Amino acid sequence: MTAAANGVSLGRVTTALLIGRALSYGLALINSIIVARALGAARMGEYAYAMGLAGFFGLVPHMGISTIVTRAVALDSTDAKAVLKAALRAQSLLAGGVLIIIPAFAAALPVQPVPLVYIGLAATQLSVGALSWPYLAILGGHARYDKMAISEVIAAAFTTVVLLAVALTRADVPGFLAAQAVAAGGAVLAARWVSRPFLRDCGTRTFSVKGLIQQAAPFGATAAVRGLYTRLDTILLGQMSSTMALGLYNVAYKPTTIAVSLGSTVAGTLFPVLARPPHEAVPPSYTRGARTLGVAAPAMALALCGLAEPLLVLLYGEQFRAAAPILMVLALSAAAHWFYAPLGVALLARGRERIWLRVMIGALVLNAVGNLWAIPRWGALGAAGATLASELAIFLLGLTLVWRLLAFPVPLRSGLVVLAAAGVGWAALNHAEMYGALPATAAGLVAYGAVLVTFRIVRKDDVVIAGGWVRDAVAGGERS
Repeated sequence: MTAAANGVSLGRVTTALLIGRALSYGLALINSIIVARALGAARMGEYAYAMGLAGFFGLVPHMGISTIVTRAVALDSTDAKAVLKAALRAQSLLAGGVLIIIPAFAAALPVQPVPLVYIGLAATQLSVGALSWPYLAILGGHARYDKMAISEVIAAAFTTVVLLAVALTRADVPGFLAAQAVAAGGAVLAARWVSRPFLRDCGTRTFSVKGLIQQAAPFGATAAVRGLYTRLDTILLGQMSSTMALGLYNVAYKPTTIAVSLGSTVAGTLFPVLARPPHEAVPPSYTRGARTLGVAAPAMALALCGLAEPLLVLLYGEQFRAAAPILMVLALSAAAHWFYAPLGVALLARGRERIWLRVMIGALVLNAVGNLWAIPRWGALGAAGATLASELAIFLLGLTLVWRLLAFPVPLRSGLVVLAAAGVGWAALNHAEMYGALPATAAGLVAYGAVLVTFRIVRKDDVVIAGGWVRDAVAGGERS
């Protein structure tokens, strides 16, 4: 990746962010294990429903404001403090609104699988946590993803401590929901502390709350639709199936949520690079980032599919073994997300946010129809299948739009080789299943990698460059 703003190596800080995200997501996985083992499958379903329903509105307090903050700081970092003040006021108003909207929405639904107080606690966690987003957006505008990683790891570690304290004392659903609200407050404090050195106040522009929300509206609408899209299956499962099925779906969703977030992390760091003029050429950092995600996506899916059953039993216990087929389907949907994440970032950065919004609305409708048809027939597995179909549709539409509207080249040869390699890897995994999950997964990954190396999709230079980023990220160097 090319050098980012202020002479900071985008490759180094992106690698640092990935390392930080890996640590924070690892802690998030530990958190989910703590909650699942303390509550069991049925009460875990109650917890997942409350958090999922709140998450259904999760991007409403965001409303694209963080994207505008990042863009404003990337264009002129001296305005950071002024835009942050306006963003915090806007976030506070929106966060207060969702505290009213979420319980009211829950009360209006035909089925009430959990008490409304659970929904209120989950809504509080969402509202408080939203106040950390503008601080992180300041760091994004400076391309200081390494500092963002520090903030996120601190917040995740604090959450683990709070949840563990609840698990050792009361270990019930409202206790864990209240702990999440407390942890959200800790995340705000961590983000504020880390971003403080970057809050210069030398600019001449002023930012009003109304103007900020107006600028952010297209981005926010896209983010809100995306939030509805990712949470719809949880809500419909809670309404149309049992809390047991929802508990199984939730633990299967957790590893794939982490995988999706890692892919979004890589793609999201490309936004400032793509947003800066001139816009004629395709930045090398975008090409490399998209190729990295495209190559890594099938490997991630092979690993999760091969290890699905032993992974779930190891992490959550024998009672969650039945979630393995769900995890396998969701792993494929996470791979599709890695394929299209850079495409969505490119469209947003190059002023095509309204078109991308229409894509996400279409995906939301497709996901809703798919869930309504599949859940009564196959329960949680049907919800996973609807997610996979929707993610594949987004990828195909995104690829077409980037090619036609932005004139980005489509790497047809590389794409076909990657798909063929994935097929070879899947065949090897299935053939070696008799030897156990771990040897079978290793065989699938080796077969997949061998095809990529043979056709020079992955080269020695790629490994050397990535290794350099990791060394610099760990050492904290500043070379570009």
